[in-house]
Amino acid sequence: MTDNLTRRTVLKAVGSTSLAMVGGLATTGTAAAYTIDSDLRQTADVTGGQIDTAVNAVSPGSSLVGLGDTWVDVQGNRSINALYMAAHAALESAWGRSDIAQEKNNIYGFDARDICPSECADEYASFEQCTRQVMEYVDQEYLTPGGTYYEGATLRGMNVHYATDPQWAEKIASIMNDLDAELPNGGGGGGGGFSDGDRVTPTTSLNTRHRPGTESEILGTMSPGPSVRS
Repeated sequence: MTDNLTRRTVLKAVGSTSLAMVGGLATTGTAAAYTIDSDLRQTADVTGGQIDTAVNAVSPGSSLVGLGDTWVDVQGNRSINALYMAAHAALESAWGRSDIAQEKNNIYGFDARDICPSECADEYASFEQCTRQVMEYVDQEYLTPGGTYYEGATLRGMNVHYATDPQWAEKIASIMNDLDAELPNGGGGGGGGFSDGDRVTPTTSLNTRHRPGTESEILGTMSPGPSVRS
C-alpha cells in the first residue's frame, strides 16, 4: 500500500469508491476526475482568482494568468465549464506561449488548420476577446443539440470535429485534472473531492495513476482497510 499519496495523486484516481474521514465524520465519495465523457455543461465551483493561481501553479509564468475572471464570467453566461476553457486554451496555446497566441492573441488555435496553422489562424485584439468569441461558437456549434458539430457536450464529442489529434480530448481532460488538483477543494465539476489532510479508507483496491484512464502508469495502490492521509 502506498502511504504517502498526495491530494494531486488521489484526485487522479479513477472509478473507485472510498471512505473519507473529514473532521471526524465519515463520508463516502469518489475521487474527483475529469474524463473525456465529463459533461462540459457542468460548471465548476471556482473563482477567477483560484483559476489564475492554479494556472500559475501548473505552468509558472503562463501568460494565461489573468483570464480567470473571463472564464468564470463566460461559464456563468453560457454554462460552459471554466476549467475546460482554461485547459483548452492551455493545450492549444502552450499555456499562452505559442507563436499564434503571442502574435494573434489566438489561444484556442481557432482556424489554425493543419495546412496553414499560422497564416489561417484568426487574429483577436486580446486573449479575452478570443475567449468570448471562440466560446460563443463552441457553445452554439459544438455543445448545443442541433449545432453543426454537435456530438454530445463532452470532450469526446468535440474531438470528432474540433481537432485532428485523436488524443486531443484526453489531453484536455488531463490538464483539467491538473488544474483541479490545485484548487482549494477541487472545482466540483468532476465529482466529489478530498481536501489536504483528509483520511481516506478504501473499501476496495484503489489504483492511482499519473493520468486519467486505465492505460496510464499505476503510481500506487491503496488496499482496503487502513486509511491514508490524502
